[in-house]
Amino acid sequence: MARGRIAVLIPAVYDALDKEFLTGIHTAAKQIGLDTLVFTSISAENADSYTSGENNIYNLTFMTEIDGIIMAANRFHDENLKAEILSRLEKSKIPCVVVEEKHDKIKGVFLDQKKSIYNLTDHLLVWHGYKNILCLTGPKENYEAQIRADGFISAMEDNGLDWHGKIIYGDFWRYTAANIAEKIATGEMKCPEAVVCTNDIMAVALCQELQKHGLKVPRDVAVTGYDGSVYTLITKPAITTVCGGDLCLGKSAVKTLAEMMNIDNDIDCGNVHIRICGSCGCNNELGERDALLEETEKMLHRQLDRKNFMFSNYIVRMSDCESIPKFAAVLDSLRYMLSDCISVNICLCEDWRTEHPEYRKHGFSENMNLIYSENLPGQLLFPLQKLLPRLNIPHEPQLWVFSSIHYSDRIIGYIATQYEKAEQFAVDEHYISWCDAVANGLDIVIKKSNTEYIWQKLEEKNMMDIYTGLMSRRGFVKKVENGDIVTAVSFPQRSRNMQYFVPIVSTVLRSDDNSRMAVYMGETVFGIVLENESYDDFLRGLCRSMSELGIYITENEIGMTSEKISDKQTCEKQLDKMYGMLTEKNVPKNSETYSEVFANLRSEMKYLPQFNWSVASAAEKTGLSGSHFQRLYKKYFGVSFTEELILFRIDRAKYLLRNTSMTVQQVAEECGYTNCAHFMRQFKERENMSAGQYRKAEKNG
Repeated sequence: MARGRIAVLIPAVYDALDKEFLTGIHTAAKQIGLDTLVFTSISAENADSYTSGENNIYNLTFMTEIDGIIMAANRFHDENLKAEILSRLEKSKIPCVVVEEKHDKIKGVFLDQKKSIYNLTDHLLVWHGYKNILCLTGPKENYEAQIRADGFISAMEDNGLDWHGKIIYGDFWRYTAANIAEKIATGEMKCPEAVVCTNDIMAVALCQELQKHGLKVPRDVAVTGYDGSVYTLITKPAITTVCGGDLCLGKSAVKTLAEMMNIDNDIDCGNVHIRICGSCGCNNELGERDALLEETEKMLHRQLDRKNFMFSNYIVRMSDCESIPKFAAVLDSLRYMLSDCISVNICLCEDWRTEHPEYRKHGFSENMNLIYSENLPGQLLFPLQKLLPRLNIPHEPQLWVFSSIHYSDRIIGYIATQYEKAEQFAVDEHYISWCDAVANGLDIVIKKSNTEYIWQKLEEKNMMDIYTGLMSRRGFVKKVENGDIVTAVSFPQRSRNMQYFVPIVSTVLRSDDNSRMAVYMGETVFGIVLENESYDDFLRGLCRSMSELGIYITENEIGMTSEKISDKQTCEKQLDKMYGMLTEKNVPKNSETYSEVFANLRSEMKYLPQFNWSVASAAEKTGLSGSHFQRLYKKYFGVSFTEELILFRIDRAKYLLRNTSMTVQQVAEECGYTNCAHFMRQFKERENMSAGQYRKAEKNG
């Protein structure tokens, strides 16, 4: 079982070497019973509102329960962000290490890079007999650049050769390599026999630029690299380089951290090795082919998975939700797109709905709302310190990756994805696009729900409906008198697709100097109080006026029903009754028209089973009578509404019993039960054991 958690702070896990580094960490952490929690963002040097939102994820490390921290300091390109994180690590009481970067107050973890470059240089000197060798390294003030150059110096000295003037300090990027190649080709620099590049980027660039100028590698100039990246395999010839360093580095970081945490361990950090290829003058075609084939298989597998993105229409679907239950249901249907991960969890801050300018721009709320997780029946509020509910029950060591959910600089929450192997994860364009689609969808949910709230408040305060120009429902009920006859009028379902249908009908009903009392009841139904008009005169005039405005509906397509208001207190119920009658009557014989409505309702029940659901309230959402609603529900889903509601509530109860320390009474209340005994009876009937027995069995299982 997992005995603790280590956090890994690393930007933009994209390159194969990043995955190798995380593989080393996770492999070693599992060995000593620790969870690996990776906190990552898009790597960017230029700070803007988007990167600010991305980088907020690193705050999570310091706000939750963590036992140790590994910071991949050498991979951060944003110096301000790096300095900010290092400053917080200095003040933290949590054991922490930084990788491949010296720091006065934080323990560093380093590979013996000097030895690796020594062995590579020695290979060129002894095996190939080269004497005139240059070393192309990074900036002079950079630790890695200098320590790798020292390995070159030692090899040259041990072989009795002068190294002075043989070291070229560059930028660890392709520009210096390209410049050196041009100088060699033009004769400005004497052509060496070989060049030891202290990273693969410079080695690949040097080979390519030399060949552009007509020089042959390795016949004219031999070249070696350092890192073991896949790019050295697809260069012609493939480049001899140092491999396995990031795997060893990850294991070494965990071993060092474990010692600081007083955890006994026998972690074997392994060794780096030289991958011999053609660029140095050796012939290892079989080894090159096998290495390239392995990398190609990984790339093709990932490419095949990415085809899921092409046909899913996921951005539009995530942007077309007006509530969290519907959003969670859409996420459930799109879960297959992250095929490599074991689990996806979406956690939102309590104040995630807050709009500009008060919205959150930094950190996270004290409590988080888990709105989506596989098989999660409903939303779950939990303390931020716990990070994820499922991490707080007994489990084997796991690998989780945490990324920010943000819309520009507005902090919404975080995404947590679980993987079996580190190589399955990458912050690539597909993952970034998926996360951005989640954030964009939630932003639209915010706007829709806030707009709906504003409209609702405006309607409550006003007797008139701003959208239609008719009386608001509140105003209609208030103005109607006992003895008035209210007529509900319904138009055919096809009219729902007509452009400006509701505004046009509203305009017609407002005619005659607004003398008619009229209200829009929803769907295609309107309510009116007819004064001195007969039904027939009203219908003829209505159809004629609408045809003049471009909507053609015949009199026999219009449904009508009337009721006399005997008591204003029951007016609302009478309106609901007439609305239900007409919408049910409007349903075509092929009741599949309601399939989407029922599917949305069922999703809402699944994700919010704790609400005070009833047949009446559910039927109202579909615009059907209670009896007809129940018949259709069972037809669609093969189970009654009441029974499925119980099953959803029991599923949520099981989740809470497994993942929280709530009492049975609290679980019952959280699942919508006002009577704990009633909950316990229903639970035992369906699970053949009590809630307490179920919790005990799960913990022992």
